[in-house]
Amino acid sequence: MSDTATAKVKCEIDGAEVHYLPAYLAEKHGMSVEEYRQAYPNAPLESDALRAKFAAAVKNTTRKAPPPRDQLFLNVAGYRMPVNWDVPPEACLPLPPSYRTPSKGKLAQDVKRAARYFLAGRSFWAWGPPGSGKDAFPSALCSMTRTPSAIYPVNADVDIMAWFFDKNFENGETKWIFGELFNNLVHGYVSPVSGRRVPMTIVLSDFDRAGRSQAEAIRLVADSIQGRVKGPLGETYLVLPGTRLIITANTMGGGDATGKYISANVLDTSILDRIERKVKFHSIDWRDEEPIIREKYPLFAEKCGHLLPKIGDATQVLRKAVEEQNLYGEFSHRGLETWVGDCEDMLRLMVKPPKDLLKQGFLSFADGLPDEENKTLALTLVDAYLKGGALDQGDTSDVEDDDLDL
Repeated sequence: MSDTATAKVKCEIDGAEVHYLPAYLAEKHGMSVEEYRQAYPNAPLESDALRAKFAAAVKNTTRKAPPPRDQLFLNVAGYRMPVNWDVPPEACLPLPPSYRTPSKGKLAQDVKRAARYFLAGRSFWAWGPPGSGKDAFPSALCSMTRTPSAIYPVNADVDIMAWFFDKNFENGETKWIFGELFNNLVHGYVSPVSGRRVPMTIVLSDFDRAGRSQAEAIRLVADSIQGRVKGPLGETYLVLPGTRLIITANTMGGGDATGKYISANVLDTSILDRIERKVKFHSIDWRDEEPIIREKYPLFAEKCGHLLPKIGDATQVLRKAVEEQNLYGEFSHRGLETWVGDCEDMLRLMVKPPKDLLKQGFLSFADGLPDEENKTLALTLVDAYLKGGALDQGDTSDVEDDDLDL
């Protein structure tokens, strides 16, 4: 084979030579092909040798016909999920940006259980700390499987009964109008493509914020024999078979035991008992989180990607302190986004980013802790992982800029 055929393609960012550039860009620079092509429009993505190898592999290959559209399946968290070909994406909850199904650590096991509940058509209660993906996973799953779905955030000021029915005065008469949640539960979703009636998945978010009367509204809906919805005149309607009810919360209905979720209420255990399955979501494992951070913040990944292992170590230390109730606060995925996102903003907006970039970015999170004691503790915990430390070092006027780097 000629030298031209065996030559690799060159990465215009760092000069590395590889056969297949897209995978290298994602792994090393957290960059998509589209972003790379915007910067280098005519740069090749794969080598001639790789093209020749692919052409030889598919030569005289008999292509199989695609599966029938009513037999589409998707593998999620180890389960084979059916996909509703006749449900348009706008009828489903959206796929969260940069979402990846967790595959490492405790959260991967939590998600696997939740996926099993979903596949079996069970209603379930998913609870855990902020940023653990309790709402993101059902949203992603509904999006990927084209499951018609809707989410209803719950708080103390919400009139839940208006989701079921409400009064309307017309021509001097009182008329009852059935609400969106009532129609979702009783009638489901009718496909505009096939005319098929598809049961919906309903997500009640932050349900531990519900008051007593609000929680009572789902008692009949979650009945273990046959879900029902009470009408405005006391009549009842059957919930469409196959309808899923997913409830998300920070607590498991026992109220707040940490002081961090003071708006969480104690819920009637007889209502909780009607929810078929329960699963606690844990914080995301850093091995799953790092690729997401690289994808969300490509400039930081390009300029400071070598710092991400240290950020990962600091993240684990902070979350352990939160879990052991030594640090009063949360360092969820959102907290990590605050830190890295502010670093990316500085890289993008400042001609000369600060030498203590990571510290300055971390302050955007630490200043959100409730008091100086917790802020100092957080800075102390990450101090060893940041170049130059996170704590104030006193007078550094005698230190040259060249002695410090990102």
